[in-house]
Order: sequence, then C-alpha cells, then structure tokens
Amino acid sequence: MSQQPLRGANVAFAGRSAQTNTDGRYTLTGLPATTDTLRVTMIGYAPAARALTVAAGEVVDLDLVLAAQALNLAEMVVVGYGEQAAGNITGAVTSISAQEFNKGRIVSPQELIQNKAAGVQVIENNEPGGGTSVRIRGATSINASSEPLYVIDGVPIGSGAGAGLLVELDRPNFTTPVPGSGIAKGRDPLNFINPDDIESITVLRDASAASIYGANAANGVVLITTKSGRERPQFEYSGTFSASTATRYPSILNADQFRAAVEQYAPGNVDQLRSANTDWFDVVDRTGLGQEQNAALSGQGNTMDYRLSFNYLDQDGIIRGTHTQRVGIGVNYNQRLANDRITLRFNARGSRAEDQFTPLGVLSNAAQMGPTQPVHDGNAPGGYYDYTTGLTSPDNPAAIAFLARDQATTYRSVGNVQAEYSLPFVNGLKANANLGYDVTEADREAFNPSILHRQTVTDHGQIIRTSPSQLNTVFESYLNYVTPGGFGPGILDLTGGYSYAKAHAEYPRLEAKGLSTDALGTDGIPGADIIQNSLDVQDSKLISFFGRANYNINDKYILALSLRRDGSSRFGEGNEWGNFPSVAVAWRLSQEPFLRNVGGLSDLKLRASWARTGNQAFGNYLQYSSYTVGDGQTQYPIGDTLITTIRPGAVDPNIKWESTRSVDIGLDFGFANNRFSGAIDWYDKRTTDLIFRVAVPAGTNLSNFITTNIGSMRNRGLELSLGARVLDGGDRGLSWQADFTAARNTNELLTIDPIAGAGQQILTGDVAGGVGTKIQVLTPGRPINSFNVYTHKLDANGKPIYSDQNGDGNINDDDLYIDQNGDGIVNQDDLRPFEDPAPDWILGHSSYMAWGKFDMGFTLRAYLGNYAYNNVASNIGTYAEVARSSPYNLHTSVLETGFATPQYQSNYYVEDASFLRMDNITLGYSFDIRGQAARIFGTVQNAFTITGYSGVDPTAGLNGIDNNIYPRSRTFTSGLSLRF
Repeated sequence: MSQQPLRGANVAFAGRSAQTNTDGRYTLTGLPATTDTLRVTMIGYAPAARALTVAAGEVVDLDLVLAAQALNLAEMVVVGYGEQAAGNITGAVTSISAQEFNKGRIVSPQELIQNKAAGVQVIENNEPGGGTSVRIRGATSINASSEPLYVIDGVPIGSGAGAGLLVELDRPNFTTPVPGSGIAKGRDPLNFINPDDIESITVLRDASAASIYGANAANGVVLITTKSGRERPQFEYSGTFSASTATRYPSILNADQFRAAVEQYAPGNVDQLRSANTDWFDVVDRTGLGQEQNAALSGQGNTMDYRLSFNYLDQDGIIRGTHTQRVGIGVNYNQRLANDRITLRFNARGSRAEDQFTPLGVLSNAAQMGPTQPVHDGNAPGGYYDYTTGLTSPDNPAAIAFLARDQATTYRSVGNVQAEYSLPFVNGLKANANLGYDVTEADREAFNPSILHRQTVTDHGQIIRTSPSQLNTVFESYLNYVTPGGFGPGILDLTGGYSYAKAHAEYPRLEAKGLSTDALGTDGIPGADIIQNSLDVQDSKLISFFGRANYNINDKYILALSLRRDGSSRFGEGNEWGNFPSVAVAWRLSQEPFLRNVGGLSDLKLRASWARTGNQAFGNYLQYSSYTVGDGQTQYPIGDTLITTIRPGAVDPNIKWESTRSVDIGLDFGFANNRFSGAIDWYDKRTTDLIFRVAVPAGTNLSNFITTNIGSMRNRGLELSLGARVLDGGDRGLSWQADFTAARNTNELLTIDPIAGAGQQILTGDVAGGVGTKIQVLTPGRPINSFNVYTHKLDANGKPIYSDQNGDGNINDDDLYIDQNGDGIVNQDDLRPFEDPAPDWILGHSSYMAWGKFDMGFTLRAYLGNYAYNNVASNIGTYAEVARSSPYNLHTSVLETGFATPQYQSNYYVEDASFLRMDNITLGYSFDIRGQAARIFGTVQNAFTITGYSGVDPTAGLNGIDNNIYPRSRTFTSGLSLRF
C-alpha cells in the first residue's frame, strides 16, 4: 500500500458527486441530512464504500483507502499525442509493457509482441537482418503498403512523407529477382532499435484509436516508447550466444533418383551425368553462429533522468555468404525546469549495419543443379564445376555463394527533441513541440563474376553500385487542455495541433557489364564494356491539422472525438487534402448499480467506434506523366532526318486518396479482481478508391498501363484476447501467467472499376518458370490475391491425372482439368479463384511460469486456413526439366504426378499451409552475485512446426507464393543478464 493521494477518484454520496484533486481531497456541498453510502471508484482500484450519516449543516471529514487491482486499469498508456488511463480507452488498443514482452532471443522489436495482440500478424524474413512484415486486421490495400505506421518516441517511421519513405536497398532494377522468390533485399524498418531499449509497445488496432494520425493510419499504428532512467544509477548487461540450423529445404531428387529420371525421360542427356552424389543444399548450408551484447547505464536526479545504451549484434546466416553485423547506440535524456513546468526530452538512436545478402540464384540453383555433378573442377576458372558454355543450364550454387557478392553498409539515425510547457496563466493547459528526424545513408555493391555460367551467356560479368540516402524531418506542435475543476458532470480533455513532414530521398545507381577481368572485383568498373548511370530523386510533403476531444463522466461514460486534415504532395490538384474523422464511445457497465454488486465482476466496458483513415503509402509523382526517350530502333524518319521519339506515359491526374472506413464494437471485461481479463472485438473495414496499376485497352493511351483508383474491398473480423493469472504463488510458490489470442479476418474485393478490363478482374502474382503466367486474381466477391487455377482431375487414389483421357493421342488441358463452364473446351475461361494466402484464423498463446528462482516461458502460434502456392514444385516438378540441353534436377512431386510438361495453373500446387508452431521456449534461473541481480537462460527458437504443407515454410510470405524462400532456422541460444 503506497499511502499516496489519488487524483481523479470519483466520490458519490446522496445523489451528489465530485472528483479528488491532486492531493486526493474532495468536497461535497449542499448535502441534505441523510444516511447513505459513500462510494469511491477509480479505474485500476477496487471500489470502496462506507455507510455514513450526515446531520443538517454538519461538516464531515472522511478518508478512504483504495486497493489496487491485479490489472492496473489506471496505468497510463501511450496513445497518439498523449497518454490515457488504460481503463478509459475507447478504441481497440493493446499495450504491452517490457515485463510482458516475449522472452528469449529477440532480434527485431516486432518479435516482442508476436502472439500478444489479437489480429496482429507478424511474418518474419528468415534471412539475417531481413525485413519483418506486420499486418493489423488484414491488408487494407492491394498496391500501396499495408504495413502499420511506427511511431518511436514521437517520430513517425513507416510509409509516407515524414513517416518513412524508407530506403529500399533493392530499388527497381538493382537485380533481376525471380518473381515470388521471397528473397527480400530490404531491411527491417526497425532494425536500428535494440529491443532491450524498449519500455512499451502500444498497438492501435482500430481506426478510431489510430485516426489522429490520419493519412498514415489506415493499416494501424504501433507506438514504441523507449526506456528512460529511474531512481539510482544502474548498469545493465545482457549477452547471448546462438547457433542456428535449417529446419527444411525443398524436396528434390537425390542422385540415384535423378539418374533414373534422365535415363528414362532424356536418354540423350545420359552422357552429361557424372559420378558424384552431391546434395547442393548441404553444400551451401552451414550452422549459423551468432552473438549479441547489450549494455546500458541509467539514472535519475532531482530534475533529470538519463539512459545510455549500446548494442552489438553479429549473426551468420544458415546459407553461406549471408551475414549481418550491427552496432547501435541509444540516448534518452529528460530535463525538468522551472519547478517542473517545463520538460525537455531528447531521444536518439543510431546504428551501423553491415549486411551480406543471399547472392541471387543460390537457392534456386541449389534446387536445379544436377546432383550427379561435382562441386569442384580443378581445370575450371575459379575452381568450380560448370556445364559446357552455351548450354541452358543452372549455375553451380557453390560458385555463386563463394564468388559472387551482394553486400551493403547502412548508417541510420532516428531521434527527436521535445518540449512540454505547463502554462502558468491557464491551469490545465500544456503546450508541446516536437522536432524529429530520420536519416539513412547506405552503400550497396553487387558483383557477379564473368565465370558464372549465366554470366558467360548474358552480361559477361556485372557490377552494380547504389548509394541510397534519405532524410525525413517532422515538426509537430500541439496544445492540450484538461479542465481542472471538471466540465459539467465530467472532465474535458482537448488536444489540437499542427504537423509538417518532409522527405527527401536519392537513389544513385551505377551498373557495369562486360568486365575485362574478375580479379578487381567491384573495382573493375573502368574496364567494363557498358557503364550505365542513373539518379532517382524524390521529394514529398505532408501537412496536417488535427484535434481531439475526450469527455469522461466518472469513468463510466466516455466520449472521444477526433479530426485530422492531411494535405499530401502525392495527389493532383483538387485531391491533395483528405479529412479523417472519428467518434468513439464507451460505457462502463460495471459502474452501474445493477452490476455493481455482481460477485467476481471487476470491470465490464462496452465500446463502439466509427472512423475514417487514409493511405498514401505508394510512389510519388503519380499525378504527372513521365516521358520515355526512344532508342535508335524507334526513330521516326521525316525526309532524310531521323527523329528520336519521346513518349509520355499514361497518367490519371485525378488520382486520389485510398480511404478506409472502419466500425468497431468491443467489450472489455475483468473478473476476480481482474485476475482474469480480456476483450472481444468485432470490426468492419471498408477501403474505397483502391490504387492499382492496371492494363488499359489498346489504343486508348500511349502506354499499356495506368495507375489509378480501381475499386473497393472489405475486411471484417472477430478478435478475442484473454489474460489469466492462473497461479499466484508469491516469491516461493508457483506463479503462472497465461495469455491467449484468437482472430478471424475475412477479406473480400467488392468492386473493380471497368477500366481494369473485361470481366472486371485483374491478374496478378507472377511465378518463376512460367513466363507471363500469373497465378492470382483480383475479382469482386473473392479475397484479394486468390489463386486463379484450373481444377485438376483426380484418379481413384486422389492423385492428379496425367494421361490421355479422350483418346485423341495427346495429353492436353481437356484431359487434365475440369471444364467449369461446360462449353466442351478447357481454356482460360475455366480458371477459377481457389483459396487465398490469408489465414482464416490466427491463434496465439504465451505462458510464463516462475517457481522460486526458476522461470520458464513459451509461445505458440497457429494459422488456420491459409494456402500457399508451391512454386518450386510447379517450376521443376516436371520431367521436361531433365530434357533441357543440360538436365535440371526435379522436385519429388513429379514422382507422384508424372507430369511431363509444366502445369503451373493446376490447383495441385495450391496447398493448405495451416500450421502450429512453437515459436519459443525459454528456461531461466535468477540468482545474486554479491547482492546484485543476475539471470542465466537458454532458449530454443522455432522449436517445432506441425503442418501438412510440403514446401520450405508455411509462412511463405504475405503473397503466398513459395519460390526458394530463405529457409527457416531453429536457433539455440544461451544468455546471461546482470543488473547492478
């Protein structure tokens, strides 16, 4: 019991009420002579009551003590431009503190909250330092980013001017990536933050909570608050060492199976077989060793507090040649002046990251290279075996891994200076100003030596250099006023402000082809036959005005209104500005007399909200036409003169905001002094004016595609979260905290504008191997990115048919696929949407148990109803691959199907990718070293996965196309943490 005064407690007696001031005092006047019960309530505390008799004119002085509840609903939670008591939030908001974060080896901040917030989907890129994607309540766009807005100590990081325009290290044409390859060259947008520096993460899931951020909030908002100094000086250290191994690779033929396939289906290629028995994935695979070291010094004085932190990460990938190394520092300093009326805050993060990416083609060639071929050849340039020059054949994956390079060095810093001033002339009025920055400088080099097989027939050696840079700045100022003595029966909280954000990015690029020598590596540019330079410069701005009003009556009836008006440089004249309002209400039923005495009920709050948000997370200058200068083959003769043509691209000058309207109804509940608590939410999100690049009818434009607003879609879902303090054994007994989340989201494309083409559908989803083949479709009435495939006929054993069924002596589509429209011909008209990549249900569970000095935690995750297209199987799961000029290896699915030709659009390759995964198991032991706290722990990351999916990983990326993605690893980690 703290014995500290409580401000804001509601005191009611004889039909009159008041709230306690900062000293915990209250006054009730004009009371009649009566006997009644004095009741005191406050969010986060158990109600208190005492019978009292008051005589006419009597002055009574009565003190009461409130007991804190297990779940502190009075805890202040960071929301947009301020804080609110957790129990008074009107939207769907999940706040996770450092004590509640996932335990074990955590590399990216997103992993801290995996399975902790219902409706939040976290998809990791398995490559070291690779990007982590987050979806909140499904995708809200089909072309623009669906990533949430990240706000770190008040600085927006994400998409849009001043909210990102993140440096993409894989700018267009940096390489020629295989469609759907899953090898993302971009880095994690939060990889400059040490997870150990984070104090709390708040996820604004519904639009009413996020709408204060307007144009950048359609995909939800993630607010990250970093740690500051507290109490006496304190030093913290943690260190981990880890080892990672691959859990699964593509299932391909071994050497004996491959020899048999060549002998039967391509006898003319038998002479190309060798005597080796090579497992190419084993050749490029390794155990990835890693370490991470963290240190922090923090403290607090009478008018200031500080925290300095250092982070070092070094991680080898499980594919040879992949690696990431990062050094980061963090500074938090807060200074209070003028008797605490002025508070100055300075926060900064900086990092230097060195990344070695997966060289293009390592994984695909490991799947395709013949297993009878040797790794080395002492007579070959570079010492690696290669097929005869001129043959269509795969590259030696070992040669790519050891001779090619793709690396980058990135410097990044994010920080801000904030000032808060409590104005002396108006009680309750505060002025705030925030100046933030996000700066990135990067250098990336890729080197493909001329001795690689594909280089001998294409570029004859290639070097690419890019030096992307970016500067984002944001200035925000706002006023906040809270009525000190109440406003009518409640308290009014007003916020109004202005925001100006600007982003400037440059992408210089140099490419050299036809190298005179490989010996100089990336310094061989001067001797190249072809040298090409380009520079892409982009600027964008976002200007905003925003306001919010919260009205709270005794923590029982709460109203929240907000409005933001954004002006973006990304839209044409007349469409620059967008208005994004929200309204939300909450009713705490547990404070009503008819529920006040219900046994075991601690809290029951009904919420409802409506809001509109925007999305501008796509390219700049879409409202302007770009011009393409023709080459010598497109010159037009006028007399004896050849005129070089300049062609404008198609443009829609009226392109406008994507807009998302959201409705949310929620119920927060708590039982047994909030020992058991949770929330249920139902939502409906409808996005209109979707932006997409679509084909246009021939002859209507000078280009074949145009970026425009094409239609609308809907996400509708249900979310459930439940937290339980199952056991509370104190310091010596067994304690167990368990959390459960469940979320179901259904997505549907509602409309497509006729400009999208006949039949009102858009084909998308490029796949490797099938040139021009698109495996997904956007069509009204179906989820976005549904797989667009034929329904394969099956035999009595449930296997796909591959034989002549109609007796014409040929095997064609009429034999293999079902004629859906009954016209007697199987063609493109018989393609049908079949399942989609998004899970129907996302389930999560985390448990933390402690007994004495021992602790254990684990997290489980399940996706149900998600489908993936196994592009590795469809690309090389056909005997035609061994009949090439040099035989390619085959996917083992061919042993079941017997396919002699590719069947890219067969639903056979669309697999149920539902899974159950043990993400993390951690066991720890706490002890003292000379009176100082210490802990050792061991962790297994990705302990096991149960799935029926035959590919590498059922989380094959958000688009659901699995083509040689970076394999998932199982990581064993040991660590030590100290605090003194």
